[in-house]
Amino acid sequence: MKKIQYLAAVSIASLFAFTSCSSDDSTDTEKPVVNLVAPKEGAKLEAGKDIHFDMIVSDNEGLGSYNVDIHNNFDGHGHTGENHTHAIKALAETKPFAYNNTWDLGGVKNDQIHHHEIVIAENATPGKYHFAVKVLDKAGNQTMVFRNIEIVPSGEGDGGHDHDHDHDHDDHNHAH
Repeated sequence: MKKIQYLAAVSIASLFAFTSCSSDDSTDTEKPVVNLVAPKEGAKLEAGKDIHFDMIVSDNEGLGSYNVDIHNNFDGHGHTGENHTHAIKALAETKPFAYNNTWDLGGVKNDQIHHHEIVIAENATPGKYHFAVKVLDKAGNQTMVFRNIEIVPSGEGDGGHDHDHDHDHDDHNHAH
């Protein structure tokens, strides 16, 4: 009987020792760092054209994903955490533009994301829109960045597609 009590005591002591060694006191609570380079605040983006998207992101432990959400701001709503509805005032033969997509960052600590894969529909309703970027790290911490942009008819943009950079370099960001 003493042997069973001894084994039980050793098992319980081992369980506490294992639990205390395996507990992670360094829980990641640090949010990712996001530098949204383009589009700029107030950019006038042309219907029927792609959006120059450029962002530098980093995290102390590892990046999880990023999401781009573009939606109209015809009702003048803000993004301070309140609930809001999106009123739509449709113009003849145009449609409010909306876009939402998420990309995986695979746990890297730093990345420069650059692409032109978001294309504004040719029949997008001109007007004010929100360009929202949400970056999550592997632990689920998030950083959000918002831009007020305007979609304008073709030929009325601010030249956001004429920019200097090398498209031939082999960065991780081309997979996005």
